[in-house]
Amino acid sequence: MRYAQCMAIQLIRDNRFGAFFWTQFLGAFNDNLLKFAVTLAVTYNDSLRGSFSPGLLINLIAALFILPFVIFSATSGQLADKFDKTKVMRLAKWLEPPIVLITALGFLLNSVELLVLGVFLLGTQSAFFGPAKYAYLPEQLKSSELVMANALVESATFMAILLGTIAAGSLMSQDAGNAVVYVVCGFGFAVALLGVHQAQRMPLTPSHAPDLKVNWNVFSETWRNVRFATGLSTVWPALLGISWLWFVGATYLTQFPLLSKTLLNASAGVATVLLFAFTVGLGIGAFLCEKWSRKRIEMGLVVWGLVVMILAGLLLHVVLLNYETSQNQQTVIEFFSQFDNIAVLGLFVLISIGVGLYSVPLYATMQAFAPRQSRSRVVSANNIINSFFMVVSAGFAIVILLAMKGQVLWVFSAVTAINLVVLALWVFKQPYVVLRAQLLFKVNGRHLPHIENLDHLGEDGGKLIVFPTLLHDNFLQRMAALPIEMTAVLSGRLKPSRFANRLRKHGFILEFNKLSEIDTQKELIKAIASHIQQGRSIAIDKPMFELLRKQYRLDDMPGVLAKKGITMNVLEFSEDSHPKNLSNQEISQTVWRLIRKDS
Repeated sequence: MRYAQCMAIQLIRDNRFGAFFWTQFLGAFNDNLLKFAVTLAVTYNDSLRGSFSPGLLINLIAALFILPFVIFSATSGQLADKFDKTKVMRLAKWLEPPIVLITALGFLLNSVELLVLGVFLLGTQSAFFGPAKYAYLPEQLKSSELVMANALVESATFMAILLGTIAAGSLMSQDAGNAVVYVVCGFGFAVALLGVHQAQRMPLTPSHAPDLKVNWNVFSETWRNVRFATGLSTVWPALLGISWLWFVGATYLTQFPLLSKTLLNASAGVATVLLFAFTVGLGIGAFLCEKWSRKRIEMGLVVWGLVVMILAGLLLHVVLLNYETSQNQQTVIEFFSQFDNIAVLGLFVLISIGVGLYSVPLYATMQAFAPRQSRSRVVSANNIINSFFMVVSAGFAIVILLAMKGQVLWVFSAVTAINLVVLALWVFKQPYVVLRAQLLFKVNGRHLPHIENLDHLGEDGGKLIVFPTLLHDNFLQRMAALPIEMTAVLSGRLKPSRFANRLRKHGFILEFNKLSEIDTQKELIKAIASHIQQGRSIAIDKPMFELLRKQYRLDDMPGVLAKKGITMNVLEFSEDSHPKNLSNQEISQTVWRLIRKDS
């Protein structure tokens, strides 16, 4: 844990990440300061809300904040790929101060229309900032720094949500008068200017596609972005997983004021306490992910994150179903005096720990394996899908509330039920992710090599991966070390077991009894060609690779397949050993650098 803290501090002090970190943090703080202030105003201020019900209006505001991501993400992704990503983020930050002033005017005039417009413009500014933001990290950081960076960004983002909503909640308790305008919006304006300053400190990020022609038709480009993302076999499942995360997060966070006002019969400050519990859990989950992933991109944590969310969600349903609503409105102090309230807080912490475990590997996978020249457009496709899921989440909540006569507990319970379906989809549609979840327990992370230069894993086409060694005794360590789905070629058969049968069933291993024989080697050549033609990855050891090169002209295979329109990437690890006093059955602590071999 001390090492992780040192690494986190070093990253924040490094201007490559530090200036970006504070720019992102301040922007997230301002978004939530203003959005939550507006949400609380329409929830508790009857004169501002008019004839609209609070449940309908808070979900409408949530949808309007997300709508710009649907409209503008395709355009912003193109701009971030065509131009310097840092400059795009700087320009987006300059939009923030005027938006704060529009929101302030809405409070001054008691105009729900101006407040809604301010929320929509906040979403617009974030939509132009987002693609460049997520594409910036893999450009500036090493692959070994990416998991920690994402954990810091996730934790800081939700800490900004916490601080922004605490500030908004404490001030909104003063009946949303001039204090909101002079303090909330005044402070928000200062934060916006500080964010602009931090953005100027970020290092430039040269474009990889300067000749890209921007398609200004948002409809056709949106469709094109999403279609392109669906063709990225490694990245697409991660994008869908991230979108479900935003559905869950948006549903929970949006309902906290309503849960506080209705079922709990508590003050606006309690809504902030609920958000605090959720935010703390997210931070804990993100850093647990960094630790348990062994500083690697570890998709297996997606499964365990969902399991935690489901179990905590089921318990939350039981607690809320049997909750006895107080006759008098609870203050924050009174809220903490009830055991049931403590149970609710604890379960929200557990749910958000699951969300943290679930989210970090998905974001790291998207960043590491998206093609470099189109990374921002991949992020924009992700933002588009995220936005769709979040807008649907608002409609989903409204339908549940109308059907269940405003009982908000059924919104949370419905999310838990769908989480069960999502877990089943991961298990049956992505068996590789389940394998990664098992490897977390089967492989000791201390004995895994450190891997650098993962960019090549995101390139199009099938991959022949050449390991320094791929021995029968340590193939699981090799599979655990490399964060992509692949088939490992083994000499000899594994001992019978349910785990070995599962590896065979899903094609994670190919076992050859006599690789020294010519017929077996020819069979292996055919297996390699078959995997590459299907766009899959297959791994062999270097001695076998050299043998196939000399006797079967393996070097000619990429050219032969290219004539058929098939891309074959030969990726080889170079090993930089660090002597360790380890037994023969352990893998030495080494650094493996991934190199693309040109045919």
